[in-house]
Amino acid sequence: MSNIDAVNALITAINFDRFAEIEARHAPDAVFHSFRGPTLHNSVAIADWHREFLRDYADCNYTDLEYIDDGDVVVVRATIEAKAVDWRAFTQRVLEVFRVGEFGISERRMYGMIPDLQLDKAATAAMTNALGFKGGSVEGTRRVAAELMATHDPETVGALFDANAVYIDSVYGVAHGFENIHALVEATPRPLFGRPRLTASYHGEHSSVGEHSIDPGRPRYGEWVRIVDEHVAVIERYWMFREIGIDPFAHRRERHVKPVILPT
Repeated sequence: MSNIDAVNALITAINFDRFAEIEARHAPDAVFHSFRGPTLHNSVAIADWHREFLRDYADCNYTDLEYIDDGDVVVVRATIEAKAVDWRAFTQRVLEVFRVGEFGISERRMYGMIPDLQLDKAATAAMTNALGFKGGSVEGTRRVAAELMATHDPETVGALFDANAVYIDSVYGVAHGFENIHALVEATPRPLFGRPRLTASYHGEHSSVGEHSIDPGRPRYGEWVRIVDEHVAVIERYWMFREIGIDPFAHRRERHVKPVILPT
């Protein structure tokens, strides 16, 4: 079984609420960071977490799956379709990093966007263009991503961006064109102490992912970078909400019981 197959098997188990299988697909000492928290350190706790998660995300279904397979790590960009506690259908974009070991999935980090993100026409066009790009190579993607993540000079970084590049951050905003993207990134609030550093990166033919944190034990955000003709076309930023003070349970209530409709 390939690493992607192992990850897909876990996603299928999540989609069908198979909690025993969710536990079995993880190594006994697996570590799981999620945007909802808390950090978990064994497969039993991870299965219990999914019992609660799948009550809040009823009829959960991972769709629009995209993969980066890099060594023993598989990164998945997906859209979760689910129903909230009031049975209202919603979608949420997520970025998940899976490390696959001998005894199953040994590490997971799950970043998210605010639910029901709506993109404007320019962002939708840029995303469509990036998704339709058929060229590219792992080497070219790695080279562009390395320059992007290592360079701090605005003029040098700007040369890496496509003229119609889009930056998507569901918390702090969406920007078009490098100047606006640079302004938005600079305006994004930073912690009082420390600064985010790149802790890991993964590369595919068309996309690259970078994970960033202040404390390596507390992942902060992940960025899925889409590259077209060796230029950055789209950057999507996914957050660990608790790290920036957003309570993912703020609107949580007990799930409404569906009324039974009796024949008259």
